[in-house]
Amino acid sequence: MKILKSIAVGLFTGANVATLALMWIACLVTYVPPEAAPRLSLVTHAFPAFLLANLAFVVFWLVFKVRRVWLPAVGIALVGCFVRDYCPVNLPSPAPAESWKVISYNTQNLGGKEADAVGDTNAIVAYLAKSNADIICLQESYGPARQKQLRETFQGLGYEMAEHKGQILCTRLHIVSSDTISYPTRSNGGMMALLCDGNDTILLINNHFESNHLTPEVKREYRHAVREHQRDSMLEELSPMLSLLARAAPMRSQQTDTIVDLVERWLPRPVILCGDFNDTPVSYTHRRLTSRLTSAFTQSSTGLGFTYHDRGFPVRIDHILFSGDHFRSFDTHVDHSLCYSDHFPIITFLTKDKEKAGK
Repeated sequence: MKILKSIAVGLFTGANVATLALMWIACLVTYVPPEAAPRLSLVTHAFPAFLLANLAFVVFWLVFKVRRVWLPAVGIALVGCFVRDYCPVNLPSPAPAESWKVISYNTQNLGGKEADAVGDTNAIVAYLAKSNADIICLQESYGPARQKQLRETFQGLGYEMAEHKGQILCTRLHIVSSDTISYPTRSNGGMMALLCDGNDTILLINNHFESNHLTPEVKREYRHAVREHQRDSMLEELSPMLSLLARAAPMRSQQTDTIVDLVERWLPRPVILCGDFNDTPVSYTHRRLTSRLTSAFTQSSTGLGFTYHDRGFPVRIDHILFSGDHFRSFDTHVDHSLCYSDHFPIITFLTKDKEKAGK
């Protein structure tokens, strides 16, 4: 019996080491540009599964052999910054009265006909108008009639606006200038604006990185295979999904590098970056950008904060980042009350560091 117990402990220890290695690899891959190894970059999507497996090992060792609990505990601690990015834990902290409310929202054509049918005003336009936000960054806000309604509504409320390729900036701050951001890839896009705030000029970027182009048919077939527990079919349907993800990752990598170059040229002056990154908190995109900027969600939110909620594919791919030397975030959260788009809006409150303002 003692020999069998030793064998079992050895097997479970080996399994734990394997899951730790896979989790570490997923984190290390975020340092590899996806264009160098597109398929390898997909390992980052499995990070939550590897993390969950190691948390399960913590419980397992606590129950069966407490002296081994150090193994998953230390292993998780070694990638603690990635764990915190993926699922931060912060004490609630109300936003100071002087904070700016910032919203980033992929509206999926401003909610389409469903949002138009709610009342005289498009439901998303009405929501944003009532939000009393200081800065609003919208992506995929297409539709001439809806755009016109949004424009008339916000100009009537005293906002200044800039638009490009379905992306819209609405701000209470004065827009000194605005421009598009040129990407060396075929779709999606970015725009920037310089905002005047007293002695400060703030670089505001509204960005929509390359989409994964997962069609409804691809997602529907994969969901069906999962629901019916059809292993062979799951693997068959997973292949086109992985191909699409691998194709889009290098494009986002190039776009990310473009934004990082832009941010580096502007720093140490204040920066706010919002948008639909189409990448999770454990990815090359997020790691590169947060090497220069601070994530509002990581700093002042708690939990997973899924912003994309298409059935069966919950992830957080919408982000608000800022220069940590100039701002601090409070009460960052995802508003799950608005369901007209396949995304939820992400909201934060930014307070300026008064000691560094104007420098």
